[in-house]
Amino acid sequence: MGHSSIHTGHWLILTLNIKIYTPPLDKNCILMRLKTIITACITFGLLIPFTSCNNSNNMELEQFDAKNTLAQLDNLFIQLNGLDTVDCQNLDEIVTINEKMRGIIENIRSTKKFDDLAAAYNEDEHQIGFVVSEDRQFGVFSWKTKMDCMGHNIKNIALYKSNNKVVASSLYGKPIIYHEITSKNQNNGKTIYLLNGEKGQLNATTKAYTITNGNLAESQIRCRQNRAMGMLQLDLRKTPLLRPYIDLGFATPLNIIQGLI
Repeated sequence: MGHSSIHTGHWLILTLNIKIYTPPLDKNCILMRLKTIITACITFGLLIPFTSCNNSNNMELEQFDAKNTLAQLDNLFIQLNGLDTVDCQNLDEIVTINEKMRGIIENIRSTKKFDDLAAAYNEDEHQIGFVVSEDRQFGVFSWKTKMDCMGHNIKNIALYKSNNKVVASSLYGKPIIYHEITSKNQNNGKTIYLLNGEKGQLNATTKAYTITNGNLAESQIRCRQNRAMGMLQLDLRKTPLLRPYIDLGFATPLNIIQGLI
């Protein structure tokens, strides 16, 4: 026991006599270390939201169900049709439903979502109108809003591909229920999209749009007068509304001409 106590005492003395020498740090060295630590923290902090954003985008794509999205739009449209609009009744609810429909459509921002919707849509099975161009680059949702007392009885929202994403854009002007989109390549390399639809039961019309620098722009449909034949000839022979008249050599009805120009 005595020897053990003596050894313990020696270790304590030795321990107490040890001097820890820490060389003084230069101020520049301290600043450099602080900068390194701060830079690392900032970089790590920036990586976290970037990674979580990518993960959330991937999860959103995986969770997207085109059939379910179309079913939601159909259900909202059915609710809309069930509301009475006499004397502008139920206007608040009508506006709310239309805004929900607009939000669902404008949330379609990826090309995969667009392609899935185009593949899942069937005109005979769905209540809401959706037409897609032949090249699968352009589509339009159309529906009757029941907001006649506000002067907006039809809503058109276009979806088009640009820079590997989908852009949503409301189509303004005279309201039209579109039922077909045809495309025509121009000499300048651009594609013109012809939207065929109806303003009323017997008032067919066609509008033209192009995508320029990521923006959707309405194009003028030019026509020229053939004085020898005494009638108008349109350059757009592929337009379904005009084909029967042009192929047979008949003058195009005035109401269609007025809708095209």
